Amino acid sequence: MILPNKYVSNSESLIGLGALILDVMGKKSIPLDKLWKAFEKKYTINKLNNPPTYQKFILTLNLMFMLGMIGYTDEGEIYNENLKSNNK
Repeated sequence: MILPNKYVSNSESLIGLGALILDVMGKKSIPLDKLWKAFEKKYTINKLNNPPTYQKFILTLNLMFMLGMIGYTDEGEIYNENLKSNNK
């Protein structure tokens, strides 16, 4: 479930979903609700065969935070730790 294998596609694994989330975030800080809406609009509605649930989306964000891929501002916005956006 965390890593893709012959039974779990890249877009269904947590690592694969993390890459898609980072793509949606870009270089900006974004609140959780807007990130979910943007993710749904870009990937869930048309592009993924087996779109993730909101629970799996949150689980992916938790994994990303534990791995140091994302961080949270005092206002509760999520940002990409690797880019250190100027919006924080």
